[in-house]
Amino acid sequence: MLRIARRSGGFTLIELMVTITLIAILMLLAVPAFGTWSADSRVRSAAESLQNALRLAQSSAVARSRTSMLALTSTSPAYNATPVAGGSSWYAILRPLSDSDETYSSSSLIASATVASQYGVAISGPALLCFSSLGQQTTATYLGSTCTAPTDDKPVSYTLSRTGAARSLKVLVYLGGRVRMCDAAKTLSDIDPDGCPA
Repeated sequence: MLRIARRSGGFTLIELMVTITLIAILMLLAVPAFGTWSADSRVRSAAESLQNALRLAQSSAVARSRTSMLALTSTSPAYNATPVAGGSSWYAILRPLSDSDETYSSSSLIASATVASQYGVAISGPALLCFSSLGQQTTATYLGSTCTAPTDDKPVSYTLSRTGAARSLKVLVYLGGRVRMCDAAKTLSDIDPDGCPA
């Protein structure tokens, strides 16, 4: 009698090797895209954090009827950290009233963050930006740095970028106090509402 050999219901070694090889090739193709996506995500998180800090500094100036300042720093953010243009950390602080016995202290600190330095995001922008009690940009001096309110409609710009990211983002602060984040690679239009003004 002839016996008919039946194949068992599993994978052969060759089928398994081919499957593993295909999975490895697909993963190698996906890794660069994941790296870019991760870098872009970190830039966006840092830009959103900076945008929120600017809005908090502005609203605190209005709510407390005094000048507030947002300072970039290259050291750990604290009320007495030296403002540095292009610093990777920031803090927001309220300025003491001029006709009072108030002084700068840790209680003057509104907010601080090290998000950009933690994520390896570089910031290009002024060392200091100040808001008046009306929520508009104003001129003031703090720890040897001066923030000057613009004299035209051109906004103060912070550019955030990271090595490996496909794009950089800008946080714009207009003279009247409006804060806006935009994609530096795009020009503002009906097609690209997330672009930056020309």
